[in-house]
Amino acid sequence: MNRPLTVAALAALAMAVAGQASAEPGVDHAHVPGGQRFLTAPTGAPTLFDAGVTAADGRRAGRLLLSSADGSRQSADGGTTWSSLAGTAGTPFRLANTAGDVVAVDTDGAACGGTCFRFARKQLTPGGWAAAGTATVTFAQPVTSARFGRGVVLLGDGKTLLAAVSGGSYAAVVASTDDGVTWTETARPATGAGWSAASLSATADGGLIAALGRNEDLRGEVPANVALYTVRAPAQTGTGWGAPVRVAADSGTAPSVTLLGNGALVLSSGRPDNVLRFSFDGRGAAWTSPTTVYRNHPTTGGDADGWYTPEGATARPLRHLGSSGTVGIAPLAGNRVLVTGDNCAPGWGCPTDAAVGGYQVDSVPALWKSAVEVDTDQWGKADLATMFQRGELAVVNTPLSCYGDASGCRQSLAAYAFDGDPRADSSLVTANRSVTLRLPRAVPVTGLGLHVWLQGAADVRIETSVDGTTWATPPRAARDGFLRPFSAPVTARYVRISDPNPVTDPSAAFLHEIELYTAAVGFEHDYPGQPPRGNGWVTASTLATVVNQATVPSAERISSRFLRIKDDTTTQIGRATWTHAAATSVTAEFRFLGHGTTNRGLLFSLKGRNGTAASTPYGFWLTGAGRLHWANYSQNPPWGTALNPAAVDIGTWHTVKLVATMTQVQVYLDGALVATRPKSQAATTIGAIEIGSTGTATTGDDWLIDDVAYTS
Repeated sequence: MNRPLTVAALAALAMAVAGQASAEPGVDHAHVPGGQRFLTAPTGAPTLFDAGVTAADGRRAGRLLLSSADGSRQSADGGTTWSSLAGTAGTPFRLANTAGDVVAVDTDGAACGGTCFRFARKQLTPGGWAAAGTATVTFAQPVTSARFGRGVVLLGDGKTLLAAVSGGSYAAVVASTDDGVTWTETARPATGAGWSAASLSATADGGLIAALGRNEDLRGEVPANVALYTVRAPAQTGTGWGAPVRVAADSGTAPSVTLLGNGALVLSSGRPDNVLRFSFDGRGAAWTSPTTVYRNHPTTGGDADGWYTPEGATARPLRHLGSSGTVGIAPLAGNRVLVTGDNCAPGWGCPTDAAVGGYQVDSVPALWKSAVEVDTDQWGKADLATMFQRGELAVVNTPLSCYGDASGCRQSLAAYAFDGDPRADSSLVTANRSVTLRLPRAVPVTGLGLHVWLQGAADVRIETSVDGTTWATPPRAARDGFLRPFSAPVTARYVRISDPNPVTDPSAAFLHEIELYTAAVGFEHDYPGQPPRGNGWVTASTLATVVNQATVPSAERISSRFLRIKDDTTTQIGRATWTHAAATSVTAEFRFLGHGTTNRGLLFSLKGRNGTAASTPYGFWLTGAGRLHWANYSQNPPWGTALNPAAVDIGTWHTVKLVATMTQVQVYLDGALVATRPKSQAATTIGAIEIGSTGTATTGDDWLIDDVAYTS
């Protein structure tokens, strides 16, 4: 799935850093594997909720909650295994109180007056859902039915909850300031017949979005289609909603919308099929075309008009049978979501009538799941979470405070800003509403992505420093969603983020999530098992794929993903090449680690041209024994004595840096200058960096590469 650039400012900046004009790289931004069955039971219509918590050291204790037609389950390993959970609950949410409690209200309520509806309220315990009294919703005008939708939003004040409620003739937003015990209507974003479901989420630009289903073209009580709508509000107040916008004439069943840590919105819905849509800038003003993650419906046994009419039961469109189209989503990380759905709608989904058949899968009740990658154009993402867990990233000179319920507020943790969770119940808060980050070393910073609650109209203030003493305010390009890009890269080791507005609520949340982008190419936004996408640079690769750190456990965890160049064939060379506009002076840098014991060496070079002819201005060979050699292509063999008298252990991470002009190159190994050498071949320009295995005939090379930086 290709799409136009949506974060143009940073896209242009990344290209400028690489020395080339802004252009559409045409890369895939969402990886949506098909759903795979994981539960076979009389179950259906699933919902998901992320109840995970982050510890002070940055480690995430995952707890996914799954509710379906036959009960509740939980998973502590990202959805790989599930265990039963006592009780059921409709719409869960977390509170910003001392315990970080997760509570829920049942989906359907009972009338307690013309403008009053009551819902059972539950609280999550280690063993399951326990009764926690009643939640009461008071509407601005009488209603005849009320159903809580998905996606309750805790506002940045840490106290106010917003939820979507629908009732056939309306879709309303209701607010609670007492942990979901009493709710009051704040607005009706949609009125008129047919509103059947609603879901609420924050947006990346500080607003709100509701996803709505609407029954249209009714035949009796069954719609021939459920249309999909969204409606947006510019601020997180619960008021100021615009008009509903029709996204699609169908696939509006049980919509769910969620904001990811990387600033993207994911919208799930169904019927027909189970589909996902993405808003990569996180505003929800525009969505990609639907991507089908799971399809199961019968193709035979319908009536002449395309409906199926079982004896004595309700007729439904044949195309709507099979899966209910109910899709549950919950974030797994800042750029990943777990998606679930059912194979058969509960009860009516897969008829036992022998005439009904032709399913894409089968007619067995079951649940499926899929882990989906959702990536944006914010290239060069630094893995702040790993840096923090390794003790390389620090929050300095900023005592942390508590936030939320003033009588039992939640203690802030620095780790909350790097855990991939942009919700207000996971927020870094200081009394002066200012946070200073100290990075492991000075790097060229291109911008920040911030989920932040500000106490006024002025946008967040960003300052940078090399030494932590002298500060500057970098010029910024236009804000894009949660992204605050710089007009040009700024070398910084310290970054200070502040709310410039007067403090009106000391117990409010502040900094929910930070993403920091640099001129280096990491692989956090690449897909495991796939070639590197380039992060804005033109990339070519052979036998080079991105891997999760967990798949190479012997490698020290310096980030969550690496590039792996593994040469196990005598017919190809494993390599990756990053190509740039022609330049006469460049600085190139990358990290490397030899994986395994059969490495012959790693070849890397700066590629270019001599006039119009291809050339290699500078070439190098790192042997499997840890010796670094410069290439002199005027002699055969080209390798002279080693540049480093003491060999490095290739089984640990090291950094190579090349500072090149058209007359010489300075070679740094782990920050120390080891040699200055002339050109390996005659050349007039440099236009690429290439990293690869030792040759076509040799096999066994297995290298991990990270943080490829290139400036001109």
